[in-house]
Amino acid sequence: MRYILALIVLLLAVPSYAGEAVSSLSWTAPETRVDGTPITASEIAEYRVYHAVDATEPLSTASDSIVVTADATERDVTLQLDPRPEPYVVSFAITVVDTEGRESELSETVSKTFNVLSTSPPMPPTNVTITIACGTGCEVREVQVE
Repeated sequence: MRYILALIVLLLAVPSYAGEAVSSLSWTAPETRVDGTPITASEIAEYRVYHAVDATEPLSTASDSIVVTADATERDVTLQLDPRPEPYVVSFAITVVDTEGRESELSETVSKTFNVLSTSPPMPPTNVTITIACGTGCEVREVQVE
């Protein structure tokens, strides 16, 4: 039997250092099974949070996932991403697994577009040249470059 997840809320925040994206997800536990019969909290074994970065296909249960305990209705997910100029799109969907091992269909997918920009200092300039100009009556005797 399958379950329905009613609501997923997604908040993505990029910390001040590059490479790490922290996603806060929250959801509402199902109260019924697909056939309309009630499901109690004690019948829920776990939730599975599926995620994909820059997915070209819809999320599926073959996507990367994180297991969340049955008593949770929220989870922070931390993804390590390389800084890059173009934005990332991270997609999430959640399933419910009952105590019999039956997994629901995926919830609706929520996605967030964001940038992971580097906070490293810039590289130094290259092709540095020195030009010494001397006015009338001036003579350059020695130049020291350190």
